[in-house]
Parts: sequence; C-alpha cells; structure tokens
Amino acid sequence: MSKKAEVINLERSEEETSTKKSLQLDSGRQVLVHTDEKEEILEIVERGGEVVMALQLADEGPIVSVQGARLELKSTKTITLEGKKVKIKAQEEASIESEGKLKIESSKNMDLTSEDDIRVIGKMIHLN
Repeated sequence: MSKKAEVINLERSEEETSTKKSLQLDSGRQVLVHTDEKEEILEIVERGGEVVMALQLADEGPIVSVQGARLELKSTKTITLEGKKVKIKAQEEASIESEGKLKIESSKNMDLTSEDDIRVIGKMIHLN
C-alpha cells in the first residue's frame, strides 16, 4: 500500500462526475476524499505522500487499508475476524497467547509444518 497520493483540491464541475477534496491537518498530514460514480475513497496521507489509511466505499462493499509501524486492536469484550479466507503472515515471529482456554478447530485437514523442531508440552497430551 506504499502509493503516493495526489493532492488536488477541486470542486465538481457540471460536466465532471468526480470530485477530489483535501483537508490539511496541523501535523502536515492530509485527509483526501475522492468521489466518483462508482466509489468514494477517504485517505489519510503522511507528509511525504504515503497513504497510511484508506477507506474505500464501493458497490461490492467497504475496503479498509491501514499501514503503520504498529497496529493495535483492543476490546473489553470480543474481537472477531471472519471471512472466506483469513491469513496471518509474520516475517519474524507470530505468537498466540491465552490466559484461558485456547481452542483450534478445523472441519477439514489441518497441517502443521516446520523446518525445525516441533515441541508439544503439557501436563497430559491426548492423541486421538
């Protein structure tokens, strides 16, 4: 998502079907809004032109893109990730921790692969 945003502050003319508006923030960042017949896009752009957040509203549904050094989701109740496909990819390390029960289920094949050792540690290990 490292694309540069074009900052243009135009009002829609009668023959045009798209609009681009910008709001300069005190920090030097900008909020850009692009609209046309098919979609509306809201972007937050860093001083150097890098888009760090985009919200695209299109006929097929909203698309949210966020890019940053650190992203956090916190909830006092529940966080749900749901989709036809969910992919988590880490370049260095991935960790899942639970202070309570942890359950992993699959209604089809489940593969566990490692190029190194696999350790299973527990008070009692039940297989099958």
